[in-house]
Amino acid sequence: MICPKCGGDQVITTNSRPTQKMTQTWRRKKCLKCNFIFTTHEKIDLSQITVIKKDGRRVKFSRAKLYSGIYQAVAGAKKFDRGKAGVLAEKITEEIEKIIILRRDEIIESQKIYKLVLDYLKKNYRGHYLRYLAYFGKN
Repeated sequence: MICPKCGGDQVITTNSRPTQKMTQTWRRKKCLKCNFIFTTHEKIDLSQITVIKKDGRRVKFSRAKLYSGIYQAVAGAKKFDRGKAGVLAEKITEEIEKIIILRRDEIIESQKIYKLVLDYLKKNYRGHYLRYLAYFGKN
């Protein structure tokens, strides 16, 4: 890590804790050269997870694809503007990522991800569940 103030490379971590959602780690860092204190947020990179598509292809997990599908279902609601839809889609995406992390799978089928999203939406956001099912249930 390089200090954002002076560019020094002698930075130590003085405090560290997981965030409330347990998907990121908050770290307080201090530069030993200029004593500048700053905060970082580390997020788990899920791109090491391989997703097996319906046609058998193997691709790296893409958070953007997951978010996009969820956003489409959420943005379809009449009472949501794009900003609110984006915030809710981000929240749901983080929850799905958390479930995937806890599964500890290195390889996961796209249909399992689809089912995880459906189960989560059905339990927590019934209207969005129906829209997600309508968009992607034709597979």
